[in-house]
This record gives sequence, structure tokens and C-alpha cells, in this order.
Amino acid sequence: MLPHDVAGPVSPSPREVAPRVGDAGAPRAVSARERTPADLVTVIAARHAHERNALPYVVALLAKTAGRHRGRNAKLGVLCDVGQELADVLEAHADEAERELFPALLAAATAAEPARAAAARIRARHRAITLLLARMRWLADDFAVPTWGGRTYQALMEELESLEDEVVEHLHLEESVLLPRVFPGAERPC
Repeated sequence: MLPHDVAGPVSPSPREVAPRVGDAGAPRAVSARERTPADLVTVIAARHAHERNALPYVVALLAKTAGRHRGRNAKLGVLCDVGQELADVLEAHADEAERELFPALLAAATAAEPARAAAARIRARHRAITLLLARMRWLADDFAVPTWGGRTYQALMEELESLEDEVVEHLHLEESVLLPRVFPGAERPC
């Protein structure tokens, strides 16, 4: 679990950017690259929570759509399986990041090796998630709704695309912002 001070309250929307007063006194947005590692951990943990809340709905919508339209699109059954696999992998990823990676990163000054080992495991999981997202997009025909698809099909494609956007941003924050901040100059894959 996250340390108490990091797991505290977070903004209701993980997409919100905290205002900060600029030189002229006007508020300005704080970019991810300007945030402290502890702030980034809080933002990413909020994204994990958002994904955890969205996944049961998306998985149920996948099952409903596949059950209704499998005869018209044979890929829907496989898409349903991939959606469930993605949900399972994302849940495990969030658990591991919050239980092992984030505390290790926040303590990296005193324990760099455990943090590096946790980061390597998380990066491997990132690659698996990225492959599942690509497979999901392919199976969903780039989230296009066929002419015979109804409101449920439309809602599913919108939810899948939104989930993909959220996960890609979350992985980017971990991989390209947080980890390099804690390990400057460390080699990053891809």
C-alpha cells in the first residue's frame, strides 16, 4: 500500500492540473514534468483508481455487446476475452505499483536497488499492457461502430477508446516522467 501521506486525498479528476502562481501573479498550470515524485505518485494512483472504477462497467458492456452481436462480428468474443485480460492485468499492475514501486521510488534515495528492481517489473508489465491495448484496438476495428451497431455498441466503443487514452497517459506518466525523475539518466526501453 501507499504511505499514508501519499495515499491521502486526491483531486476528483486525475486529468486536473493544479494551478500555481506564476511570476506575474497569474495562475498557471503545473505540467507533469514540474511535479515532484510524490505528486506524480498521487496523480498516477488517482488514475489507477479511475481505471479500477471504469473496468467493471467496460467488461460488462463487452459481455453484453458480444452476446448480442457475436453473430455479426466474430471478433467480439475474442475482444471480450481480451478486455477481461486487460482488466486483470491493469488491476495487478495497479496493485504492484502501489504496493511495491511507489514506496520504493519514494524511498529511492536510501534504497535504490529495490526501486530499480520494482521499476524493471513495472516496465515489463507496461509492455504487456501496451500489447493488449493494441490487440483490443485491432479487435474493435479502431473503435468504429458498424451501421448495424446500436447504442450499446456505440457506448462500448466510446468506453474502450476512453480507457485506452487513460491507460496510455497513465503509462506515459510512469514510464517517461516518474521513473526518469527518480533515476535520472537511466536507460528507458522504447
